[in-house]
Amino acid sequence: MSLIKDLREYIWTLPLVGGVLMLISVFTPAYSANLYPVEEYYWMWGLNYVSVSGYGSQTIFIAAEEPTRYTMPIFLSGLVPFIMILICSVALVISANAVRTGRTISKHRENLWIVLGISLIIAPIIFIIGIDYTIMAYLEYQLGPIPPSVDFWDVYDPGFAVIAPFIGAVLSIAGSIASKKMQPREVPILARQTQGGIITKIPIGQISRKIKFCSECGHQLLYDGAKFCPNCGKTIKF
Repeated sequence: MSLIKDLREYIWTLPLVGGVLMLISVFTPAYSANLYPVEEYYWMWGLNYVSVSGYGSQTIFIAAEEPTRYTMPIFLSGLVPFIMILICSVALVISANAVRTGRTISKHRENLWIVLGISLIIAPIIFIIGIDYTIMAYLEYQLGPIPPSVDFWDVYDPGFAVIAPFIGAVLSIAGSIASKKMQPREVPILARQTQGGIITKIPIGQISRKIKFCSECGHQLLYDGAKFCPNCGKTIKF
């Protein structure tokens, strides 16, 4: 039980690591190609670096290039997933840090991690499909007709910016599932058992293994540290 308790206190590290990995990934290329004499790297948010041996290199922002009817779709197909990934990564880091400082994981955060994990799966898929279609249209404009058998991902290799969201999704969802499995069950207690009439929840792990009774009415006390009898409301004195 102590091992499970120790592990439960560090579940937040899973979504935190996932969030940090994705924050790092947005500064890395989303795809690249190294086909001598051409070397090319593209970042999801629109930065493009091309080097041709013997002709030099150039770094451009794809959205500012002409003709915009081809370059803007390329930019947007990367910008939307980029925003999704950035928001999810920040949300994971913030929520994981909140758990770290509070040492408790609410059902709200468990569900949030699942939603963020699903979003992190969807975002790179949008990018992979979108960039394939838009880049191929742009290449046809530049080079002429391209055989239908040629696929974008046959030429280009996915970068860390595409792979990291899947890793972050696994860590986020795993953190939520682990939290649900390891969190102690909670049982409600009556309002008259608390001071100020506030209903609270006591983890079932705190239920007493020693049989104790109220000195006033003889009612059996279920958990350690009870201050009030759930039957008569009398203050408990040990």
